[in-house]
Amino acid sequence: MNKKLFIYVFSLSLFFLNNCGFSPKYAGYITTNFIIVIEKIDGDRDFNNLIKSKLRRYQNNENTKLQKFNIDINSEYKKITVARNTKGDATKYDLQITATFTISGNNTKRVVKFDENFKIDKIEDTVEENNYIRIIKGNFAESISEKLILYIQQNK
Repeated sequence: MNKKLFIYVFSLSLFFLNNCGFSPKYAGYITTNFIIVIEKIDGDRDFNNLIKSKLRRYQNNENTKLQKFNIDINSEYKKITVARNTKGDATKYDLQITATFTISGNNTKRVVKFDENFKIDKIEDTVEENNYIRIIKGNFAESISEKLILYIQQNK
């Protein structure tokens, strides 16, 4: 009897602990019913390449029945010195990116602007600092591309 109770309690606890609330990032992702065609790109080349790669999943669809949006991208990246030490050397920076999208589709033309900024301390090793800035630009591109897709889905 003790063995049956142990198996019952073990099975029940395994059942409840197995479902801990984890779900994959795109588990509830619904396929989109539109395609994006990037027509023109201006501005910061690194950031624009990152945005282009993030939006690639919404391009190259041969289904002609899907709604098509033509997009022009204009981005502006700034690295602004916020603080200096007593020698006059920069110690803190504010990284700012402004991405302006001109969306054409459904006989309408809309302009959407997204801004992101992030403050960083100066890193003595310039290679390490440039790698860190590249990572931050990647995060900016991820955030802005998600905002753009959400905007398109909500304002078709």
